Amino acid sequence: MVEKDKRILGALQDSLPLTQRPFLALARKLKLTEDEVLARIRRMVERGYVRRIAPVLHKPALGRVSTLVAASVPKSRIEAVARVVNGYEGVSHNYLRAAKGKRVPFNLWFTLSAPSEPDLARTLAEIGQKAGVELHSLPALRRFKIGVRFDIR
Repeated sequence: MVEKDKRILGALQDSLPLTQRPFLALARKLKLTEDEVLARIRRMVERGYVRRIAPVLHKPALGRVSTLVAASVPKSRIEAVARVVNGYEGVSHNYLRAAKGKRVPFNLWFTLSAPSEPDLARTLAEIGQKAGVELHSLPALRRFKIGVRFDIR
């Protein structure tokens, strides 16, 4: 990876300005052109260095509620259940993980957000019914925010 790409990635980790042309502001900060920044980001996406660029929203500040959801899904049904789960707008971070025996029998984990607690409960019930699995809602008791910044060399 060339130095310019590293500088762009480093700046993207800090934040993008909330303007009509955030990549122009980023380009000016890095003393590059907007076209060059956009072209380099596209190349980094194509090469797999960048998966996506998206906002990280603090859902409670927007009036939304969320929960971590766990399910124990038979191996033969994982793909079908994941398709049902992924069909819902409020779902993010859907992962298959190894179950840990009887103590932690869950292997499918996802987060679900909704405008309100009743909407969350309704959507959770609907997903469970359509997927044919029992879902376990594990709402956060306390949030510990972690800022992540990668050292790009």
